[in-house]
Amino acid sequence: MSELITRTHEVEGGHGKIFEIMMNRPELHNAVNGAMSALFLEAWQRFRDDDSLGVCILHGAGNKSFCAGADLTALESLVNLNANEAERAEYSRKDPGPLGGSRIVQKKPVITVSQGYTYAGGLELFAHGHIRIAEKQALFSVACRRWGVPLIDGGSVYLPRLLGTGNALPLIITGQRIRAERAREIGLVWEVTEKGKGLKRAFRMAEQILQQPVDALRADLASAIEGLNLTLEEALQREAANTYPVIESESMRKGVADFQAGKRFWFL
Repeated sequence: MSELITRTHEVEGGHGKIFEIMMNRPELHNAVNGAMSALFLEAWQRFRDDDSLGVCILHGAGNKSFCAGADLTALESLVNLNANEAERAEYSRKDPGPLGGSRIVQKKPVITVSQGYTYAGGLELFAHGHIRIAEKQALFSVACRRWGVPLIDGGSVYLPRLLGTGNALPLIITGQRIRAERAREIGLVWEVTEKGKGLKRAFRMAEQILQQPVDALRADLASAIEGLNLTLEEALQREAANTYPVIESESMRKGVADFQAGKRFWFL
């Protein structure tokens, strides 16, 4: 059976499909080996490049783990341990990430759902979600701190951006485990659900996202992501660049018409 399973889901009346990615090594807490990494890269590239895919949901198989990170018994399949000097020099610029496409910046909505152990590289993958959901029993940790393994799939980048340094640095330094409710308090998790309800909630969210006009949503998400690296003035100019492409789009024309017709939609 495949280490990674992808599925697409039609949404009636929606602007695109839901793209589901499931890490499928539950007997090993969905730890990522070389085979899964290669499939991950294909999946993330597909989601990025296929305009018909509107929202991605990432989760882990089984009832114990989202993902425990890299499979340290298969480290040589994730990183070239025999790289020469030239290969090492090019690594940071060209490699897509040991866990497979983790250095691709997605600019369409990604929802990550944890139902259990979310450790090390698994926490890094979880942090790639623009919306992050956890069932109440989920646990989060930079657990690789115990083994001397660094964060190289986005953890040291995303955690400070999401949580601020006051919350991110203690997690990174200590590897301390925190539960879902504490993760929600510090901004790592957006919403906590009851056990067994996380994935259903993610699909409900994805369906609602796809019911909303698509052009403004994607423009705003891209502006928010890209603006993080800009000065305030530059970020405002980046946002302003969305003006005419969006107001001239069919989705905004229809959205304004719906408003004028008295139609209302609130995200639930």
